[in-house]
Amino acid sequence: MRRRPGLRRRQGAAAAAAGIGVSRLSGLARTALVTNVLGIGTIGDAFAAAMRIPNFLQNLLGEGALSGAFVPAYSSLSERDERAAGRLAGAVATFLLAITAAAALISIFAARPLVRLIAWGFVGERFELTVTLVRITVCGTALAVLSAWCLGVLNSHRRFFLSYVAPVVWNATQIAVLVGVILWGVAGTSRATALAWGVTAGAAGQVLVQLRGVWRANPRITLNFRWREHEAAGVIKRFGPAVAGRGVLQISAFLDLALASLLSVGAAAAMAAAQTLYLLPLSLIGTSIAAAELTELSRARDTAVIAERTSQRLCATVFGISGVAAIYLAAGSPLSDAIFNLAGLRTAIADDDIALIALVLGAYSLGLVPLVASRLCQNVLFAARDTRTAAVIAAIRLAVSLIIGAALMLPLDRVLIIDGALTGFGDIDLFSRESTWSLLDTKIRSDPALPARLGAVGLAFGAAVGAWVEMGLLRRAVLARRTARGGLPRRADWPAQRLFGGTGARHLVPAAVALAAGIPASLALDVLPAVLRFAAVAALMAAVHVGCGLALKLPAAGALISQLPRLMLNWRRRPVGSSPDGTVPDGTVGEATRPSSDGDEGGSQP
Repeated sequence: MRRRPGLRRRQGAAAAAAGIGVSRLSGLARTALVTNVLGIGTIGDAFAAAMRIPNFLQNLLGEGALSGAFVPAYSSLSERDERAAGRLAGAVATFLLAITAAAALISIFAARPLVRLIAWGFVGERFELTVTLVRITVCGTALAVLSAWCLGVLNSHRRFFLSYVAPVVWNATQIAVLVGVILWGVAGTSRATALAWGVTAGAAGQVLVQLRGVWRANPRITLNFRWREHEAAGVIKRFGPAVAGRGVLQISAFLDLALASLLSVGAAAAMAAAQTLYLLPLSLIGTSIAAAELTELSRARDTAVIAERTSQRLCATVFGISGVAAIYLAAGSPLSDAIFNLAGLRTAIADDDIALIALVLGAYSLGLVPLVASRLCQNVLFAARDTRTAAVIAAIRLAVSLIIGAALMLPLDRVLIIDGALTGFGDIDLFSRESTWSLLDTKIRSDPALPARLGAVGLAFGAAVGAWVEMGLLRRAVLARRTARGGLPRRADWPAQRLFGGTGARHLVPAAVALAAGIPASLALDVLPAVLRFAAVAALMAAVHVGCGLALKLPAAGALISQLPRLMLNWRRRPVGSSPDGTVPDGTVGEATRPSSDGDEGGSQP
C-alpha cells in the first residue's frame, strides 16, 4: 500500500468534515424522528435523560479525554516506533474497557438513585420510565467508548473519514427501529423501550465497522495491561485533567439536564432537540479542523509554525461558524419546524413547542464562535502535553454557566408561549423570592397539558456566556505561557492581531450584516411553508455573508469562492468507490484528489 502523508495532511480536515457531515446529517435525521415519534413531553423527557448518561460516559471517558491525553502521545510515538505505539494503544484500550465496564455495571444496578441524582425534578411516570431506559442504554456504553478509542487511533494515522463516518451505523440502527415503530403501530412507552435497545445494538455495529480500519492502520496493536509503562502511565496521568478540560461541553450538558428536570414538562426534550442543531456546525466546522490540527500540532516542533497554523484556522472557522449562528438566530423557527415536523409529513410537534426549540437554539448559538475558538486554543495546550490548564479553565466556565443558567431559568419558567406569543413577563418581580426565584409547584411542572415555558432558554443562555468566558481565559493562558514550557509559542510568535485580535473580529462583521438582512426577510416570508421559508432566508443570508466577506477582502471568503470550481471538478473526476480522503479500495490515491500546485491546504477553510 502506498502512503501519502503529505496528501493526508492536506486533506485531513476535509476528510474529517466529510465524515462528520454524513454522520451528523444521519444524526439529525435520527433526532428529528425521535422528537417527532416520542414528542416534547413525558416520554421525550425520559428518553433524553436516559440518553444523557451513556452519552456523558462516552464523551467524558472516550473521545473527550482521548483527544487530549492519548492522541498526542500515540501520534508522536507512531512516527518513531510502530510496535511501541501498538502496545500503548492496547494498554489504553484495556484501561478504558475496565473503567467503562465498571461504570456500566454500577449504572445498571444503581439506576434508580442515579436518575434521582441527574434528574432531580422527575417524578411518577417520567422517573420510572427513565430508570428503565437507563438500564438498557447503558449496556452499550463500553462499546461506545471503545468506538472513541478507535477514532483516536484512526485520527492519529490521518484516517479521518472512517473514524467520523462510523456513527452512521449507530444512527441508522435507531432510524430503522423508529420506522418499525411507526409501521407496526407501537404506542406509548413501548416506543422508547424499543428505541433504547436500538441504541445498544447500534453501538455494537459502530465498533465493528471501525475495528477493521484500526488493524489496517497499525497491525501491531495488541491488547495488554501494561498500564505502568512510561507512555501508558503518562496517558493515564493526563486522563483525569483531560476529562475535565475537553469534556466540559458534556459535563455542562449533563448538569443542564439536572436543572432542566426542575422545569416544566418538555424542557429536557426541547433542549435535546436544540442541541442537535447547535452541535451540527460545531462538529462540521470546529471538530473537523480541530481533530486534524491536533494530530499535526502534536508532531510540530517549531513554535512559530504552531502559532501561524492556529491563527489561520481560527480566522477561517470564525468566519464559517458565525454565519451559521446568524442563520440560527434569524431562521431558527422555520428550521426547527421543518426538521422536527419532518417537512410537514408528520406534524406531531405543536407550534408552541417548535417556538420553544427555536428560542433555545438561538440562545445556544450565541456561544458557537467562542466554543470553536476554545477548541483551537486547547489544541495548542494539548500538543504541549498540558491538560491541566484547560481543565482549570473548564471548571471556571462550568461554574459561570451554571450560576447564570440557574438564575435565569427560574424567572423565565414563569413565561409561557401561547399561540406563538410570550406571556408572563409582567408577573416577574426581581425582588420577590416566592413569585420569581422559587420553583414552580410540582403539579404544575409535571402537567403535560399546560403551555410551554421558557426556563430552558435561560439554561442555554448561561451556557453561551460560559463559552465566552472560557475563550477569553484560554486566550490569556496561551499568550501568557512561560517559554520554559516546551512546545508552546511565545507571545512574539503569534502573527499580529491574529489570536482573537483585530483580524478575528473582522471575520464577525459579515455575520452581523447577514443577520440584519435575515431577520426582516424571515418575518416577510412567514406565509411560506417552513421548508421554503428557511431555504429562502438561509440562501439570502449565505449570499450576504460571503459577499460581505469578499468586500472586506477576508482570506476565508476568498478561499471559499476560489475552491468551489476545483472541488466540483474533483468530485466529477473522483474514481468510483473512492472516499472523501482521496483513497480508493486498494489504498491508492485518486488522481483527481491530488493537491493543487499552489500548495493550498484543503483543510484550511471550513
